[in-house]
Amino acid sequence: AHSCRWHYKVKLQLKDGTSKEIELNDQNKELFNFLLEEDYRPGELMEIEEDAHGSYILNAKDLCLMPKLDAYLNLGIDSLKVEGRNKSAYYAAVVARAYRMAIDDWYADPESWSYEDYMDELLSVPNRGFTLAFHDGRLQNLAHNYEDAHSLSTYEFAGWVTAVNTEFVEVEIKNRILAGDVLEFVSPGYRDTVRIRLYEFALADGTVRDAVHPGQGTRIRIPLAQFDREDPDSLLDRIPTETVVRKDRLLRQDEWNRLKLDNEAQQLELGQGNDAAYEKKRVKLAASMQAAPQPKRAPRQGAEGCCGKGCNGCLIFAHDPVFEEARSALEEKKMGERLSGVHRLARTR
Repeated sequence: AHSCRWHYKVKLQLKDGTSKEIELNDQNKELFNFLLEEDYRPGELMEIEEDAHGSYILNAKDLCLMPKLDAYLNLGIDSLKVEGRNKSAYYAAVVARAYRMAIDDWYADPESWSYEDYMDELLSVPNRGFTLAFHDGRLQNLAHNYEDAHSLSTYEFAGWVTAVNTEFVEVEIKNRILAGDVLEFVSPGYRDTVRIRLYEFALADGTVRDAVHPGQGTRIRIPLAQFDREDPDSLLDRIPTETVVRKDRLLRQDEWNRLKLDNEAQQLELGQGNDAAYEKKRVKLAASMQAAPQPKRAPRQGAEGCCGKGCNGCLIFAHDPVFEEARSALEEKKMGERLSGVHRLARTR
């Protein structure tokens, strides 16, 4: 169980080791050590170690059992629940979709199944790093973040589809979007997402802007004709109403370093990482956190801004000679592979 599920009492302990209940105020608080007592561990007092980054006993990473999913499916378990308490619609949609794909793939070919195929999707939602916690027995030090405990992700919630027809897709905006940003439609029933780079935004009232902000139900309308690399016959089915939309999150260097450290820690916990690599990344994170703050940046326009994935509407990919081979490969790609479990997903909504 995650430590946030436990119930605690705060205890004060005198320097001589005796514990007492006493009124705490600015005049006497420096006389005591602070400890937690959990409901089911009476008498077992856990000292709260706190610094500028928080109290470490409560800095647990997020429980993630995707690496153990195949073991549960092998047992014949046929119903799984995603923890959605205090989570966004984006979180619930992306995580449920990742597990839907993982479950379907295991049933289709358990021998070649690998949890790693789905971790990128889980990393696209806000997380504090992933851990198995007590799943395999005793808790390891890798289950906590000691340098930084903030939630991070590679993507952020951009909005959701509120209407779609043969002329346009309407999206309600949930985060700031600037000219050149790529919106990624996370199809609930298909494996491939739908990506489009926009250079301007047409609001529902016809106003055209080069930036849009959330609030007061701001909605943009994207003409279907701008999805120039999609099959028009399947597009309406691939991005139905309530489809969530995401965009790349702008991260500082220290935040990128935190994500790399989280990944190395997870690999170590699973017996696949490298202690030296973990320590190197930990030191690099600490150094970047102490360095002068850097602006959050990500290239949007210009040759260096193209991801090479063939996003709809991307002028760079469409015309730059650098991507000629990639354009040819995209023409041969089969688009719109449906999730085999889409009918089961629809029933569980």
